[in-house]
Amino acid sequence: MVTAAGHEHDMIARRGLMLVLSSPSGAGKTTLSRKLLQADPMVDLSISATTRKQRPGEIAAEHYHFVDNASFDRMVANDELLEWAQVFGNRYGTPRAPVRCNVDRR
Repeated sequence: MVTAAGHEHDMIARRGLMLVLSSPSGAGKTTLSRKLLQADPMVDLSISATTRKQRPGEIAAEHYHFVDNASFDRMVANDELLEWAQVFGNRYGTPRAPVRCNVDRR
């Protein structure tokens, strides 16, 4: 492939695009993600796993996959997370299987 600037590049098979929304609580991640989901039927939402306690009004498997520390440890050990981090004493991570499944079905 030759770009408009005349440079040759190998073709890269695009399997999808991952967009990560990350910001402090209350900054608008939910509003933005809802708008993206409404605007494009090809966009899917990945539900994160967390060790933090479920808050009032949160729905398991809709807002987060709420898991205990031992389950999170197993997920890490079994390479079931694309990424994970500890934030304010709780862990959050992106489960690999749903993301992989959504990419493969396209």
